[in-house]
Amino acid sequence: MKKIMIASLALAALSLAACSSDDNDYREARHFDDTIVPSVVSVSPEDNSTDIDTIENVVITYSKPVTLTPHRTVRIYTNDSTYYYAADSTVTCEGNQVTINVNAQPAQYYKIEVMKPTVRDSSYNFAEDYSFSFQTKVYNMFDATKFNITPDLVNANATAETKALYSYLVSQFGKTVLSAATANNAGMNHDMADYIYQASGKYPAINTYDFIQFIHSKPLNPTNWMDYTNTQEEEDWHNAGGIVSFMWHWVVPKTKAQESDYDKGYTFKADETDWDAKQATRTGTWQHTHAMRDIDIIADYLLALQQKGIAVIWRPLHEASGNIYNYDNGQPWFWWGKGGAANFKKLWRMVFNEFKAKGVNNVIWVWTSEGNDKNFYPGDNYVDIIAYDYYENNKSLYHSSAADKFEALREMTGGKKIITMAECGAMPSVKSMMEKGTVWSWVMPWYGDYTTGGDINSKEFFNSWMNSKFVVTRDQVNY
Repeated sequence: MKKIMIASLALAALSLAACSSDDNDYREARHFDDTIVPSVVSVSPEDNSTDIDTIENVVITYSKPVTLTPHRTVRIYTNDSTYYYAADSTVTCEGNQVTINVNAQPAQYYKIEVMKPTVRDSSYNFAEDYSFSFQTKVYNMFDATKFNITPDLVNANATAETKALYSYLVSQFGKTVLSAATANNAGMNHDMADYIYQASGKYPAINTYDFIQFIHSKPLNPTNWMDYTNTQEEEDWHNAGGIVSFMWHWVVPKTKAQESDYDKGYTFKADETDWDAKQATRTGTWQHTHAMRDIDIIADYLLALQQKGIAVIWRPLHEASGNIYNYDNGQPWFWWGKGGAANFKKLWRMVFNEFKAKGVNNVIWVWTSEGNDKNFYPGDNYVDIIAYDYYENNKSLYHSSAADKFEALREMTGGKKIITMAECGAMPSVKSMMEKGTVWSWVMPWYGDYTTGGDINSKEFFNSWMNSKFVVTRDQVNY
């Protein structure tokens, strides 16, 4: 038996001796004299790169050949969410490159962390933690085939400057969003625009003023604190390259007895006045005489701007339907909606025709919907642009694109009119607008906390929004 065992051992030794003659049968010995840790030479896409195309993989190149360890930690952050990838199918290695599958989507921020001891060299030197980030492109998904924008203004006698401004708005619609601000406290100032400039380094393209204080101005109150006949504010904004916009919270007497009480006797709220909107459109009534006086005063203010070559985006009688169609027992907020849809359209056309008779040819007419209120639409021959005022109370929907509202307005006019967000609380993000193809012509946050409060639209949000390549600022306006 011992002889057999000795013989077997001898044969095994001979066999080993035979294999040892072939160097390929030996594993290379581990060498621990290399103490240089693998370091990152480059990464694709580059760290902090922006506006890159969507990609499937990112590649990290190290200073030497590397190997993945069994216990690896690769973290991929997308905006506010965190995902962990550790499977071989998502992280691979070849030579001195580690490839991570991310399937990057448009308009996303990505941060990737490769944590020690995920990567090592053959001497078991572990690469240190490494992280990098990049931003993928925002793609504009606006579908131009759904629109056939009316090329001409509803006023055939529009001034050359007004036609040029409208043509510019048409040319930009669906491609970019014009930035906008409204005067603080509905005054004659650019306080909110200044705030946005401080936050972003850019002025909004549009500044909106309000004729709400006309009862305190000339000619009604020659010595009072407001003077709309002084157009220096609008001229300065226009000369700086900006677009001038006006709206009109039309205040009327609360009662006939308060017709001369300009300080306390006027309001625009439907529930604060017995003013009869239907009587305002009927000749021979005191309300009609009063309304025509007001219209002529506003027309004169606009004519003063027309003489200076300033075109105006004009948005009167906004939000007429109020909550009529949105809630049970809904009511209009403003007096101009109290008379119902048919009377509102009559009132709108009365203002339109009086302006036309007085030669006001420097305005672009903007009608504001509150949703489900097609009955209040004055008609294609009286409206250049259709608007929506968007105030979202659900914080989880802040900065959404309001795509359903956009589509409803498109359907209302068959895609013939430019669509804009004339007022808003939380502004739609550029990403949300582009992803949904909901490219509002301009977006204007309301004054006060909606602009300066920080909770609804933060300074960081303004900075990012105003510096997007899809947003037009005052220095970029060209018409």
